[in-house]
Formats: sequence, structure tokens, C-alpha cells
Amino acid sequence: MDKIKKLREEAMRLQTEARSKIDEAAKLAEAGKADEAAAMEAEADKLMDQRDAKAKEADRLERLEVGQRDLDAAQETRDREQREQRRPGNGRSEFVPENAQSDEYREAFQAMLLNGGNVADLPTEQRDLLRGRHVETRVQVGGADAAGGYTVPDSLANFINIAMAATGPMMDGDLVTMLNTTSGNSIAMPTIDDTANEAGAHTEGGEPADDNSGDVVVGKSDLGAYTYITPWIKWAMELSQDSAFSWEQILGRLIGERLGRLGNRLLTVGTGTAQPLGFVTSAGVGVTAAVGAVTFDDIMDLEHEVDPAYRSGDRVAFQMHDKTVKALRKIKDSEGRFIWSDGNVVNGVPPSLNGRQVRFNQAMDEIAASAKSIAFGNFGEFYARKVGDPVLGVAREKFWPNMGIAGVMRLDGAVGQASAIKVLQHAAS
Repeated sequence: MDKIKKLREEAMRLQTEARSKIDEAAKLAEAGKADEAAAMEAEADKLMDQRDAKAKEADRLERLEVGQRDLDAAQETRDREQREQRRPGNGRSEFVPENAQSDEYREAFQAMLLNGGNVADLPTEQRDLLRGRHVETRVQVGGADAAGGYTVPDSLANFINIAMAATGPMMDGDLVTMLNTTSGNSIAMPTIDDTANEAGAHTEGGEPADDNSGDVVVGKSDLGAYTYITPWIKWAMELSQDSAFSWEQILGRLIGERLGRLGNRLLTVGTGTAQPLGFVTSAGVGVTAAVGAVTFDDIMDLEHEVDPAYRSGDRVAFQMHDKTVKALRKIKDSEGRFIWSDGNVVNGVPPSLNGRQVRFNQAMDEIAASAKSIAFGNFGEFYARKVGDPVLGVAREKFWPNMGIAGVMRLDGAVGQASAIKVLQHAAS
């Protein structure tokens, strides 16, 4: 925690220094000293890059600490329950769901890794536990061993999901609506946009209009389950054998970041053809901005292109590439106030644009000709569908004496209400 605090304090110092240089650059520009103003802005940009790096490192460490605390709390609860069960006279039976993952499964999973992925050499009890959670991932070949992977223990799944959410906002269940299903069957998602309709005045003795003017148009989006796999990760057996390392934390971060980057990109700019339909692809263009710039009017117009029904709530946000922020930090409103705020990293206040929260999405375009560089809306209207937790496949002989580990996930996504999200696109020339 001390390291996190120091990183946040250093980020605040850099932010204050950069703000001072931006103000000084504005004064130089007003005095007609364009070259000096540009040099001062470059210094401010450099300081803010340093500030962003410190803030991201602090956020990453904080997420890992939260995940570890959750695991520790869960372990403490399990230990307490086991102590209660061992007390004399405590003969209560306890219902355990069929799909619950026990500590024995977690130990069997780690033993499989320790043994280089070779299940055959494990004790019978551990083999049975693992085979009970084997997942087929490709067509079988006659006479070959079962091909596929094993569902990960809950503790490892927790680290993977934390890393996925930290890697991209579209994998974060606090921003989008995340549907986690047990099977990959297609889900028909109805879409209704009734924001343009309203009730009318009633005349005594009159009847409601029957002229089809009140009909509701119901659309439909089908959410499937496309399968994606990471490249092989060469995993040293020592990482599983050495108790000084948290193998779940290390492996969870490696698998989670790779799956998270892919998932975030597809849910952002996916084409919808044999892959998810990303929100940038499906959202309407609310504002057309100049080729290489964004103005305060552009931001205001983009906000008001979204229907008021979708402009309130915890999931209303801007999304943009991290480098787009450099341009936004220099924009002022009509009263000379900066519309960008870096928040307060010490107190956990996130960055904001014109008072709205901002999520950095590296899958979005940077500012350029024809680019869709900024999105705004209620991302709770975007539905991301996952099928269970990721599955791990292990290859032993291919990388002996180490092993190869790959993660597999099934994913799809689509916007529920097209009018809930709009994008800013730059002119072609």
C-alpha cells in the first residue's frame, strides 16, 4: 500500500507541474510567442505521459491487492467452515452444488501443472477430479488422447477476470452489461427504442387511436459464442513448484491480459461477421470533427446527440485512445476553464471530460483523418456475452522440460440500443 500511495502522490505532483506549464503556454500563445508556447506544451505532454504511467501502475497494483484480499477472505471462510465441521458432535450435512469447485480441485489443478500437464501420473482421485471438468475444444482424432482443456479453479479465474477487466473497458462488468452463461447456445436479444413516442390527450368518451401510430417496432440481435485462444505461453515448471511465487496470480495475469486485449478489441471494433459486432462499428456518427482536431463544441454536440434517456447513470462515459487525451487536455470551455480533469489519483477520483467519466480504450482510433476517435453514451446498453470462465489447455512434450499453456474463451457482444452510444468521426480531408 505504501508503494501505491507513493505512486499516486508522484502522479499528482507531475499533474500539477504539467498544468502549470499548460497555463504558461497559453500565456505565451496570447503574447504571440508561438514557438515558445509549442515547446512549453511539449514539456507538459511529457510530464503527463509520466503522470499517466505512474497512475496506471498504481491502479494495476491496487487491483491485484483487491484480488488477493478477496482470495484471502475466501480462504479464511473455508478454513473457518472446516474447523466448524471438525468440532465434536457437528454432524450436519451440507449441500454442495454439482458445479462447485473444491479446494481438492484447486490442488489437483496445481498438481497437474507441477507434473508438466501429465494427468496420467496423478493419483486416481486427482485424475477423476480433473477429468470431471475436462472441456473438449476441437474435433477428436481416433486413438488419440482427449484433446481439450480444464476449467480453471475459482481463485485462478478471479485473477484472470481481474486482468481482463483491467486490460480493456469492454471486458469490465462495471461498465458494460456482462452476461455469463453456462452454454454457448445463441441468445436472441430484443431491441426496442421507444424514446420518440409519447402519450396523448384524452377526450371524454373518446377511444385510443387505432391507426398503427402506437405500434412498437421490435428488433433483434443474436448473441452467439465465438471461440478465441491465446498463443502458447511457455510456462516454467519452477513457477508452479516454487512456493515463493503466487502461480495463480502470475498465470492469471498472463492469460487474462491476452484474452482481455483480444476481447476488448473485438467488442470495440469487431465487424459482426464471424466475430462480435463492436460498438464503434455499430454506433451512429453523432459529430463530424475536423481532420486533426477536437473542439469544445464537438464534445458538447456529441453529448447531446445521445438521447437524454441514455445520458444518466453509472455506466455513462466517454471512451477514447490514451493518446487522444493529449489534445483534450488543452481544450477550454467558453469561460476559459479546462474541460479535461485528470481527477485525483491519491483520493481515487477518476479522470473526466466535461464532468463525465472517461475510459481509456486502446482499441479505438487516435485522432486522424476519417478516424472514429471518441465515443460517448450509456455502455450499459452494450451486452457482452461470455460462456463460463476461461479454459486452460496444457502441452507437455512440445516444450519439455517446461510446458505450454493456452487460454480459451467464448465471447460475443452487441449494442442493445443503437441510440444509446454515438461516436465522433473526423473528416476525411
